[in-house]
Amino acid sequence: MKRILISFLFFINAGITAQEICPAENISVLGGDEQNIVMWDEPLNPFTVLLTIEVVTDVWYGETSWDLVNMDTGELVASIEQGSLTEAGISYTWDYEIPHGNYSFTIYDSFGDGIYAPGGFALSLDGVSIYSNLGEGWTGTELTIEFNTTDGRFTVSNNSYIDPVPFDKGLNYDLRWQEGRALTGPILIGSGFFSITREVPEECGTFTHYAVYSGDGTELGTTTEIEYTHEGLTNGTEYCYYVTVVYEEGTSDPTEDACGTPSAWVAEAPTNLMSFPGDEEMVLVWQAPGGGGGGTQGDIIENPFVVTGIPFEVTGTTDGFNDDYDEQCPYTGSTSNDVVYMFSTSGGTYDFSLCESGYDTKIYIYDVNQVNIGCNDDACNSSDGSPFRSLLESVTLEPGLYYVVVDGYGGQNGEYELVIDFSGVRGYNYDTTEKDPDEGVSDSRTEYDFLGYNIYVDNTMVNSDIVEYSTYTVAELSNEETYTFGVVAVYEGDPNYESEMITVTDSPVYLFGDITGTIVDPNGDPIDSVAVSSDGVTDTTGTDGTYTLWNLSVGIHTVQASRSGFYTANADVDVAAQADPSVQDFVLSPDVPWPSGLDATPLDEQVYLSWGTPGSGEELTIQYDDGILTNAFYFFDTYENGYAHGIRFDVGGGFDVMAASIKILSEGDEFWPWPNGTHGPVRVLIFDDDNGMPGNLLHDEEAVAEDGFATVYPDLSGLEGSVYVIATHLENWADPEGFGIDGGVDYPDNMYTLSVGSWLVGDALGYGGDYMMAVQVMSYGGGIRTLSSFDNAPDMDYNGGEINSSLIASTNDLTPVNLSETSVPTHPVFNTPINTHINRDELLEYRVYEVAADETETLVATTPDTFATVTASPNYQEYCYQVRAFWTTDSYGDLESRPSNVACTVPYTLGDADFDSDCDISDVLVVVDFILEEDFPTEDEFRNVDVNMDEEINIADVIMMIDIIFGGAGRSVEFDASEVAYIDLVPDYAHSRLSFEIEYSGPVRGFEFELKYDPALVQVHSPGLSNFQDHVMVSSKESGTGVLKILAADLQGGAIEGLDRSFITIPVEFIGHQYQLAPVSMEGIKLAGADGSLVNVVARTTTSDVKAIPGEFALQQNFPNPFNPSTEIRYDLPEEGFVNLAIYNMMGQKVRTLRSETMQPGYHSMVWDGRNDVGSQVATGMYFYSIHTGSFQATKKMLFLK
Repeated sequence: MKRILISFLFFINAGITAQEICPAENISVLGGDEQNIVMWDEPLNPFTVLLTIEVVTDVWYGETSWDLVNMDTGELVASIEQGSLTEAGISYTWDYEIPHGNYSFTIYDSFGDGIYAPGGFALSLDGVSIYSNLGEGWTGTELTIEFNTTDGRFTVSNNSYIDPVPFDKGLNYDLRWQEGRALTGPILIGSGFFSITREVPEECGTFTHYAVYSGDGTELGTTTEIEYTHEGLTNGTEYCYYVTVVYEEGTSDPTEDACGTPSAWVAEAPTNLMSFPGDEEMVLVWQAPGGGGGGTQGDIIENPFVVTGIPFEVTGTTDGFNDDYDEQCPYTGSTSNDVVYMFSTSGGTYDFSLCESGYDTKIYIYDVNQVNIGCNDDACNSSDGSPFRSLLESVTLEPGLYYVVVDGYGGQNGEYELVIDFSGVRGYNYDTTEKDPDEGVSDSRTEYDFLGYNIYVDNTMVNSDIVEYSTYTVAELSNEETYTFGVVAVYEGDPNYESEMITVTDSPVYLFGDITGTIVDPNGDPIDSVAVSSDGVTDTTGTDGTYTLWNLSVGIHTVQASRSGFYTANADVDVAAQADPSVQDFVLSPDVPWPSGLDATPLDEQVYLSWGTPGSGEELTIQYDDGILTNAFYFFDTYENGYAHGIRFDVGGGFDVMAASIKILSEGDEFWPWPNGTHGPVRVLIFDDDNGMPGNLLHDEEAVAEDGFATVYPDLSGLEGSVYVIATHLENWADPEGFGIDGGVDYPDNMYTLSVGSWLVGDALGYGGDYMMAVQVMSYGGGIRTLSSFDNAPDMDYNGGEINSSLIASTNDLTPVNLSETSVPTHPVFNTPINTHINRDELLEYRVYEVAADETETLVATTPDTFATVTASPNYQEYCYQVRAFWTTDSYGDLESRPSNVACTVPYTLGDADFDSDCDISDVLVVVDFILEEDFPTEDEFRNVDVNMDEEINIADVIMMIDIIFGGAGRSVEFDASEVAYIDLVPDYAHSRLSFEIEYSGPVRGFEFELKYDPALVQVHSPGLSNFQDHVMVSSKESGTGVLKILAADLQGGAIEGLDRSFITIPVEFIGHQYQLAPVSMEGIKLAGADGSLVNVVARTTTSDVKAIPGEFALQQNFPNPFNPSTEIRYDLPEEGFVNLAIYNMMGQKVRTLRSETMQPGYHSMVWDGRNDVGSQVATGMYFYSIHTGSFQATKKMLFLK
């Protein structure tokens, strides 16, 4: 320790003088019964007092500086500069002799984060502590202690940055980061008193004793204490006194006179005793003597205003009251006045509002032990829009007494409006927590000082120590028995004085109930080690198989009994508030293998069921853990309050959840213990999947970590795809739990965080990693789909170690971060409740049960097979089923297994579009409308009419529906299923129509296709059969602009007969210009063959040109004429034929052949480029062009110029 002694003396001590013989201070007289008690304080040192300053440095010792200022004179008494402290972990001490007065000590930290624990600083006067945070440290930019050496008062205020430091602290940093950063300003964080107990100062002289005199100068006696009792006085008569101090060097000046009048003293009693019945206990609440604690009513908890009823509404002002309370939510440091209301309730949920107040408010709620249970600063605005008003909503209170404190932010005061009203349902539990009765008891008392209370039950005192607070819980009472409860105030005396007793008569009541029972196996033998639980209350059976669940709330409780190797049983039990417990016995059957993977296929008024044999699933464990713990995450709230964290496990296919586990930090882990080394139970939640988000909450159980893992066995069956394992806290959690996180590998797509009630996916916490969780499943064929969709997800390795057939996500090939050591994966030890030790002779049968909406079961079939068809009539209702295996065993006789998953389906009639359980021609017409898009099917309609189940409604479904109606006569025709049908769309210009032609040797029972065209060039009219048949339907519809859908089917189950190869003709009308072409294309061709299935087709000609047809042959004059370098020649053909179009010179020699081929009728044109047949440019001159057909010939001339 380094010590510095500095004296600041403002006079010369040249020896003892008369003025230096110090008198006593602050004489007072307390009147008693025929006596007066004269009291005074020791003489004060007239010169100096010793101030000791101690600073213990942390590793950042160079950041600390301090100064000491005399607040009376403004003088800087002492200081050290930043950098003066040069070693870490050293205690530096300074001693200063200072005059009495007001001082300010301020310690500074240049970085703004104070001194880290176990460092800190302390101040003391003459060896008496004023303030100390040694071992705890402090945070902030500066901390100021103001103290008065004579009154013994001090205050503590803190100043720090509003926003956190924007980077991690390093060995070197630039303090320019602090520029412009806002400070909170001084915030009062504490105040108090200190007492310097000492002998009379040596500077006053050599003390011998005090002399007490009556007002007339008569010496009454001497003492070395600082009080004197003058006895034998007359009550009602005033007596006066003064005191001198006697030294060896002389006697001091007398004190001022102080007078007192003795009177018959009566111990004042408490008032307003109230009782709140509990279960085998009684909560007593009263007000202190003098109307509740003395002083102004409403100023402190001991003398509050009273809430007279609910709803409660009151207006008032905080002006004139004192500042007694402050809470952090999130701001602290309030110096505003506050007002207290006492509020008693038999339990309920309430709203507490200061929204309509006239200033920036804060509101607190304290329980009967003055523990803060609610705090709000700025939750609402007033009706006129003023912000920063306070509101606590939906606060659930147990029966008892509470205090509501109206406060302000900072130092604000003003008018307030307090409203308390119901917002929920009543509850029935009591809070019996008590404060330490020794807390706050003064060590210095005089006669008649108020000490506290004694509590009596039927005139017998039940408290061992004086009760300090105005509440007490009397326990170990008998319910429904009447007691007289009494409270007296206790005052200092020898013996202590007691006031008159105030009493109240009341009876404890049954507020809770119990459940008890016996658990046996099918043979009636008791089963031990059965875990029985309900709503967080647990018990385990002993060898007699009995259990008891104590102190359950009134109402229906679900009791669960589970033991490894046996089925888990559940029962709903009605719990009443009474002496006798409710009885619930269980018979647990051994857990034999059960059917799995039940699937239901709908039929017509029947359901086909199939399932896997027992034990056919694959037991898998999926885990996110490479055994390396590189981080830790702690959270401090519950799922109900909107906070939870966990992992999605993608199993794929159907599966059962057998177990789930969460890695909890334990001793030996790198980040343990923080914030403490204890571990209470945590809650493990399991959800199913709802489109990639947690869906239904399937399981909610608390678990205590064993070997580092908190494990539950939920026994969930019939899940599909994914499952979510989520960690959260209990409602009444006490210890914050740490969940292990592996920062060496990211699984961001599998991380789920519930924050403020909303699910967040991915790295919502600001860092990657996994939660070191595991799930054990029984998979039925789906297999593991993926552990993570993250691109860098590692390969999955099978591990044959502790867990058989487990699947581990290995991170061995990835680069971990911040690793302190290399480890191997750790695993929860799953002890799943699958009994593999029962001797089974054989599987007798399977039992199929229909499961109603209320979950009741009805046996509908038994079978030795793994399939069954059961009646389900009428159609179009949902039917649900589950299957159990029925075994014969050596030990327990015949046993029925647990059920398979529940499979549900809706039976229906194929082809029944109108839901009348019949397929008829009206249904066919509805399907035709679906195909032609006259109407669009619902999901159920689509399922019914997609007869061939190809996920498409087409002509094949129509034909199969016709077969259903007519018995499928067409199916008896022999055909080659491999034959390909060739399709052509052929123009018939002579009749202005298109022909849909099929080249296929088998029967054509129906077809559909789609024509696309430009309606600005051509009009397409309703199609018709090329060969008319009265039982063949042809329908068409424009499904869009330039789109015509066409469908044809034989409605009597036969085949459509074509004319040659033509089956459908489509009239067309060309409306474009003479030389334009209007292409018509064919798409979506489907052809139904003999059995109604689709035939393979090849479209040879899918496009035909529609155009104008001239009435006669013609050869038009070329244009331009004369020309260079090319010209256009047009000619009209009213019919198909061979055409020869050629160019001749003046000598009659052929220069160029432009056409020599068979051509379709229409308006045609050709361009001649002035070149001959060998590609050479012809000479300038006159040329002739001539056309020849079978019935037409014409020639015209033209002039070519260069």
